[in-house]
Amino acid sequence: MTLACPPDRASLMSDLQTNFVDLERVNRYVDVGPPAFTPGHGGLLQMIGILLGEVMPGDGRLLVVGAGGGLETRYLAGVEPNWSFVGVDPASAMLDLARSIAGPAAGDRLSLIEGTVLDAPPGPFDGATCILVLGLIPDDGSKLSTLEEVRRRLKPEAPFILVDQCIDLAASDASRRLNRYATYALRSGVASDTVVKARAAVGASTSMVPEARNSALLDEAGFRDAELFYAGMAWRGWIAYA
Repeated sequence: MTLACPPDRASLMSDLQTNFVDLERVNRYVDVGPPAFTPGHGGLLQMIGILLGEVMPGDGRLLVVGAGGGLETRYLAGVEPNWSFVGVDPASAMLDLARSIAGPAAGDRLSLIEGTVLDAPPGPFDGATCILVLGLIPDDGSKLSTLEEVRRRLKPEAPFILVDQCIDLAASDASRRLNRYATYALRSGVASDTVVKARAAVGASTSMVPEARNSALLDEAGFRDAELFYAGMAWRGWIAYA
């Protein structure tokens, strides 16, 4: 597939920041964010820790792309007390939340940077994650360049975790999948007005791509041996290696 040249960095930063500028939304993140919308969120984090830990050393250094919120960093910092974390996120409010959530568990092992992966140190890192983030990035070359920049910062053979929502909005079953997304959140205790807005936002997405496209992007970016390890409703998780 031929992709257009990626937009300039300022445009990409603006696209990402618009998703988390609502302070009320940021403050509700822990209660009505990933745990309420992503099936088996706790088990997903546990699997991520196991898969990264198979390869990363005991004193490994992890790059967290889209570190705002801090839920995965808090978990990993708790189960791997000697790992250090460098997180990037373009939304300052979400980074503040990450400091509050992950800071107590990670302490001085956590460094947070406002920006995209382009602003991350060159590494090389022992592993990397991009969890519930790639779907916010346009597929105009920006998804691919994001993955390529992650791979460039990894040591050879280092593990990379990608978790993304994958609804093909052009498919005949798109409405049913959106309804499942909404119903899961409702049964997780999310307020109905919040769910209605979330369903509408996902249904209007122009950057979410199907599962097959994310798999192809991993290959195009130079990752190898990609394995699907998680599937929950429309969410998918892969581990691949640099």
